[in-house]
Amino acid sequence: MFEPNSTIGWATSRLMATARDLLTFLRAPKLPDNGAQIAGQMKGKPSDLIWLFLINCMIVAASAIVLFPVMLAFDVSMSNSMSDLFQRPVWQLLLIVVIAGPIVEELMFRSWLSGSPRLLIPFFGLILWMALTYSYEQLGWAGPAAMGTAPLLAVIAGVVLIGVIIFWKRPVPGWYVRIFPVVFWIQALLFGSVHVFNYAGDNPAALLPFVLPQTVGGLIWGYARIRHGWWANIAMHMAYNLIATSGLVYVLLTRPDVL
Repeated sequence: MFEPNSTIGWATSRLMATARDLLTFLRAPKLPDNGAQIAGQMKGKPSDLIWLFLINCMIVAASAIVLFPVMLAFDVSMSNSMSDLFQRPVWQLLLIVVIAGPIVEELMFRSWLSGSPRLLIPFFGLILWMALTYSYEQLGWAGPAAMGTAPLLAVIAGVVLIGVIIFWKRPVPGWYVRIFPVVFWIQALLFGSVHVFNYAGDNPAALLPFVLPQTVGGLIWGYARIRHGWWANIAMHMAYNLIATSGLVYVLLTRPDVL
């Protein structure tokens, strides 16, 4: 169809090669060997992210073509919190959605995904803090209240710091390597699911299809995290949110009733 040495043929070849590698990884998610992770030698060139991001946008665009009419037909709208967010000045919107949001979400969902102990320990510390806070607020457990929020946070932070220092150069644990495929898919599905709160409707279950773009992002950005390192998934998330935000601002201006 295209000459092998043509620009279109070269671009198509690169795009297909990236898609094949992505699909191979998603079928059986696998970590690089410990030596490569310790040395920071991740497989993949930074320029490959352009093709990966293009695939990300193509999938999301195809999903939006189907989901947007369904959104209108079933009277699904943005949640009050999201609507309020888009009422902010543009600079605040960009700061929250394009810069702060991706950094915070990637730190929570994918910064630790490589399985390095120095990254897993802070993640487990965060989970512990969230669990203790939830137990206090929802279950009425008096532990955090009796101990005090600040001292409790200081204790957890101290334990995390000590653990990070001790395990700084330790390789990825064998148990994590074995469960990595499950962990990888769980983080993507969980990341997508939490975005259901971006929408409002009479049937919460009917809102789940609308988190497909975020779920796809969780898979592709997780792949970028493993192949290219911690910066790649953050950069891709920021770029995606910039494009998505631009689209939502356009919808807000042309169809304010949707938001």
